[in-house]
Amino acid sequence: MLGYKETFPNSEELLRSAFALSDPTPALLQLIKAYPTADAIRDLLIFYIDAVEANPSRAYSLASVLVALRDSPDAPVIQDGSSLAEAFYNELDDLHSRGSVFDKDNKTFGPTNTYLINSLLSGLSFKYNLTLSPTQYSYIEDGLNVDNNSSIGQLLLIGACIQLLTNGSRIVPTGEPFIRSANEVATKLRFQQSVGRIKDVNALKLLDVCQILVWYKLELIVAFNSLPSRTPKADSRKKMILIMSGSCSSRCDQ
Repeated sequence: MLGYKETFPNSEELLRSAFALSDPTPALLQLIKAYPTADAIRDLLIFYIDAVEANPSRAYSLASVLVALRDSPDAPVIQDGSSLAEAFYNELDDLHSRGSVFDKDNKTFGPTNTYLINSLLSGLSFKYNLTLSPTQYSYIEDGLNVDNNSSIGQLLLIGACIQLLTNGSRIVPTGEPFIRSANEVATKLRFQQSVGRIKDVNALKLLDVCQILVWYKLELIVAFNSLPSRTPKADSRKKMILIMSGSCSSRCDQ
């Protein structure tokens, strides 16, 4: 990695080798237990992002590795006194902010675009509660409110769609004051489609899918709210709607 400075002996080689494994979790846990420093954690997350940029199809599995590390009973306390969860949260917040920079030389709307990769990673951070910040929400809001057909405007909108598709059921309810409701999101997506904001054929398909799923989940929410409460049949139906909408969590067990 150009300009990289090692924070522990052979850190670049060890981190690259770990992320190349089908399951990096044991090797990475061993490394952070040996070097429980904030700099080492930041390096681990930088190489996580690097691994996803090299192979975006691994994004979900590698984000799951971070979850496994965070939730491991063997996870160390970092030398500054923070937990591993806190270290991940703070460092990813900063890295997502830094990743929200446009590469003016890369105007492709595909997996080589680092802004879109960062949008995917940000969406996964929402999904797995790795971090969430006003910056992440603001880029979704900017994408929904794009008012021009420039390449940057299209990237903002596509990036917003990627984040919403990754975990809109969490982003929308927690997005105030940036995002007030699923209905607002659906209306803005429909408007962007109606004015022909997206020109790339594949990106347009992504906008179509995002719009369909947002409306689908909005209809499920309406159905959920219309059901009577505290009857066995209604509770069963509400649980099914939560599962279908992707919103089912610990409350499904209640």
